[in-house]
Amino acid sequence: MHLLIDVGNSRIKWRLVDHEYSAETACHDGTLKDLALFISSLIPEEISVSLAAVNQTEDLKNLLGNHRFKHVHIAHSEASQRGLKNSYEHPERMGVDRWLAMIAVYSAARNKKAQQGFIIVDAGSAMTIDVVTPSGEHVGGYIVPGLQMAQRALFANTERVIQYDEKTASTLYGKHKRLGNNTLECVEYGVINQLVALVKSVEEAYSGYEIIFTGGDSELLAGYFEAGTVDRDLVLKGLWQVRN
Repeated sequence: MHLLIDVGNSRIKWRLVDHEYSAETACHDGTLKDLALFISSLIPEEISVSLAAVNQTEDLKNLLGNHRFKHVHIAHSEASQRGLKNSYEHPERMGVDRWLAMIAVYSAARNKKAQQGFIIVDAGSAMTIDVVTPSGEHVGGYIVPGLQMAQRALFANTERVIQYDEKTASTLYGKHKRLGNNTLECVEYGVINQLVALVKSVEEAYSGYEIIFTGGDSELLAGYFEAGTVDRDLVLKGLWQVRN
């Protein structure tokens, strides 16, 4: 058995995989406390752990260290792995979530013998964009404030403005409404259109490349594009590819 754990900036996701990674395998998410409760129901000696952690807190280290897992593998970004080549001069400085997402997509493309480059858009706390050629060369990417981060920055010193949350977003966003008619809408539509414009500029520069959206706001952002797929489990899939 293999426990895959993705620790992001604002959430933790995990899957317990037996022999083959499958979309039918239950995917869990929650807090560190929720993960600890899940682990308490397992037999650690029979399980290997693969971890991708943007922020390895002492609580997380203690949680894993206090159980006798068969093996614990902490994933790191590398210069090359599974046929993928990193463009960073110092590969270890790339966020491991970005690296694993690219490995997941590239490995899937190789398995299908697909000869197509791809663009990964991770719409999370920050929005990252990464471009990979058909031969597995990471061309480079962008990192900008994500949807909520950008809006909070604008709302921070703005009085009498309703703060962003998922409920207001689900009713205010849409493909066809581009201009706001109150301060909240103006901020929200302005931010989303900035993000969309950046992604579209990359899409145009790399015409013919597949575009994949992941992260918490992936469905929302993908709704502004005619093409593209949404896969929120890329980091876990990447962890499965590089597991030891």
